[in-house]
Amino acid sequence: MSMVRSFSNRAHRPLALVLTMCMLLPMLAGCTGLGGPPEPNARVEADRSTINEGESVNFDARASTTPESTLITSYEWNFGDGARAETIQGYTSHTFSEAGLYEITVTVINDLGGDDTATTQLIVNGYPEISLSMPKAIRTGDVVVLDASASTDPEGGELTTVWDLDLEVDSDNDGDPTNDNDAMGATHQFTPYESGNYTGSVTITDNSDASATRLWNLTVLPRTYQVIWEEKTLTYEWDGYLEQGEIHTITHQPGDEGRIMSINATLTLAMDILPTMLPQDNFSLTVDVREDAWSHTIRTEQDNITRNASASMEHQNLNPTSSDAYNLTADSLEELLQMLDRQSGAGFGEGDWLWIIEAEEADPDLPIDDIDPDQGNDWELVVEFTFLVPRISEIGV
Repeated sequence: MSMVRSFSNRAHRPLALVLTMCMLLPMLAGCTGLGGPPEPNARVEADRSTINEGESVNFDARASTTPESTLITSYEWNFGDGARAETIQGYTSHTFSEAGLYEITVTVINDLGGDDTATTQLIVNGYPEISLSMPKAIRTGDVVVLDASASTDPEGGELTTVWDLDLEVDSDNDGDPTNDNDAMGATHQFTPYESGNYTGSVTITDNSDASATRLWNLTVLPRTYQVIWEEKTLTYEWDGYLEQGEIHTITHQPGDEGRIMSINATLTLAMDILPTMLPQDNFSLTVDVREDAWSHTIRTEQDNITRNASASMEHQNLNPTSSDAYNLTADSLEELLQMLDRQSGAGFGEGDWLWIIEAEEADPDLPIDDIDPDQGNDWELVVEFTFLVPRISEIGV
């Protein structure tokens, strides 16, 4: 019996040793090297969770730890965009050039070869993509439509559109003419009335404050007109009655009708009651164009007792003449008319014309029954103006 028990105790000793080793091995791992090197505990965080394309982010893994008696020797970074880096310090930065959702990984390694990995996520917001529709060239007075309504946001967010309509004008007086808010909205229309090259910009911003700006250029062309001068004649008539020493003045502006080329004026007095017995009256006629410092005076006379006393004046070539058709460019019809008025020597007579009629000789006639039968005289003034009037038609519309 005793031999049997002894044999049984010896048989169970190897099994107890195996069980003891199985319990000790996990406890010894990390301090004796059994089961692999001790592992660090990786930690990582970013200073921002969302950025815009082209911006950089700082990553910090300095909160990572490693067991006592070990040291962290390196940090291996994988930024998720194909770029990698290795640092000794647990701190780095990286710039992301494309929009998307990125998973950034850091692997922390200690001096015994142990490693651990931590990850963080980053959203890179894309800039709006500008789509601008507009003409390259228009004529003055035409409506131009700037249309950025087809612009998109990569993330599908709402967009805000701001227009700077002239990069040479600082409309908000902040010292920078390129950042003005002259108009808002996906589309804008305006009408340029002056020819030239216009340069502006459109800035589109998404709800993450990512902005994209695009310059635009617009050529505004003047209009082209054909000018043909046509002759026009107008006659003005006035009449009245003046006694000895009285004066009558007429003021008008015939230059509104066109370019004055010639005048022909005749002042006629009524025949006295007894033309063969009574002295005839004589008046003076003066024309005065004060803006042009030009005047002329004539006096009536009777060269035949059977005719009324009269006086005439005629003046020609008062302005340059033109008979051929020609083309001119201008920003508007109004500007063209001003150009025609400003042509050298072509503005004579555009102001007030004063016609002054004075009864210089209307002496009392021989009385009949103690009554002067004719104390003055009736007069009539007829003035004929010849104008050149431009007939204007726009061409190349």
